Amino acid sequence: MKSSLVSRVRSFVSNCEGNAMVELGVTAPLALLVMSGIFGFSLLLYQKVQLAEAVGNCGRYMAVARGDHDPCANAVNAVYAAVPSLVQSNITISLSQNGSTLPASCPGPGTTGASTTLVQGATATVQVSYSTSLLVYGAHYGNMTLGSQIAEVVQ
Repeated sequence: MKSSLVSRVRSFVSNCEGNAMVELGVTAPLALLVMSGIFGFSLLLYQKVQLAEAVGNCGRYMAVARGDHDPCANAVNAVYAAVPSLVQSNITISLSQNGSTLPASCPGPGTTGASTTLVQGATATVQVSYSTSLLVYGAHYGNMTLGSQIAEVVQ
């Protein structure tokens, strides 16, 4: 009886040697597909975090830049400088103060004069949007717009 049990176990083991290779062949492509999808979403999340950080920097700049010659242009440049890996032509920046839209450039009088556009105690709002798309293995899964905004009190 003992020898027949051993022979059965040996027979079973010898018939199952290729199972691991077959399981790997079936599951590896599926796992790689899932991981590449995760990487695609991770790239979108990274872009969103970059955008939020740039908007935060811009908002803080607007809050303290009342004495600068051209705070609006400097704020826009601060956004572009904070997101060097994003395509600038896909970035839309909107500056406003107490609900009134500010121009992209708001210089003060003369070459060194402070801008009179920003008013102390007013709320400066920065809204930035970025047009992008989700790509996985070169397949395009649609366009989307990432956005972020912040409101700061002008000092």
